[in-house]
Amino acid sequence: MTTPGGMTAVQAVNRIEAAGHPRPQDRRLHARGAVFAGRFVPSGRLAQLTSAAHLTRETDLVVRFSNGSPQHDADDRTRGIRGMAVKFLDGEGNGVHDLVAANFRVFPSSTPEGFIELVEALAGTTETALKDKLAAGGKLAGFLFQHKESHAGIKAFVSRHAPASFATTRFDGLHAFHFADAEGRRRAFRYRLVPQLGEVDLDSGRALPRDFLLPELDRRLAGGPVSFTLVVQLGDQGDPTHDPSIAWPEQRTLLPAGEIRIERLSPDSAQWERQVFDPTRVAPGVELSDDAVLAFRPHAYSVSAERRLSADPGPAR
Repeated sequence: MTTPGGMTAVQAVNRIEAAGHPRPQDRRLHARGAVFAGRFVPSGRLAQLTSAAHLTRETDLVVRFSNGSPQHDADDRTRGIRGMAVKFLDGEGNGVHDLVAANFRVFPSSTPEGFIELVEALAGTTETALKDKLAAGGKLAGFLFQHKESHAGIKAFVSRHAPASFATTRFDGLHAFHFADAEGRRRAFRYRLVPQLGEVDLDSGRALPRDFLLPELDRRLAGGPVSFTLVVQLGDQGDPTHDPSIAWPEQRTLLPAGEIRIERLSPDSAQWERQVFDPTRVAPGVELSDDAVLAFRPHAYSVSAERRLSADPGPAR
């Protein structure tokens, strides 16, 4: 696939690699993560909106939490992207629908090219140097001048502290989708994953190890499941579905679709780590929107997956 601006998936991944220098065997972004086993318990509120069986009955799933950096040894104590990806499973343990979410409210660009330019502009930026970069001009300031749609995302990036726990972080799906019911009626929606423990940011990380987030979640799960509410935001007429950098008004209807209950580290975590969590993998009853960024993502993921699996061959699931 080539974007309207002429960029291919291979070119996009090449540029991410040049900016972030990930290890060959790692994801090009979100390099360090782990996969946990859980279950979805529906609320029953979506039955009139979608024919998707996995959203209207109890379903097994796996969840990958990750640091968004391309570096496998990234510092969890610093602000930045954190990820939560959910894969709903069928009765044979195969993925049927993926939710891919991050701890920011909007996607930082309206185009694939803009996102790659932002990755390049932020490459090698430490938390203490970020504000200096913004003040001094240069590549990041030039990016913001060219991409007004990215101001909200960068402002959130600068203003928020690092998460204290994956279990106390809200994750947003960023893109728009459509529900479809048995009669073919469609309704636009976005989704968010809201921690039932509430949102808590890190006050100070100096006494914590740089990779504290995954062990911290393991310790929590030793005391019982950790839960998120899958919340869908229903769009109204005129709400854009093509541009993930534009948030819908918060007064739009919010429906609790159900509980994502995370129970334990998956015994197959290493095998699931080899899999792709693809936001365009949807099941009947859910349809993709006209979002060009969303359409481009699986092509870049495929290039990344081919490269990392070639560098680290292992048993496929």
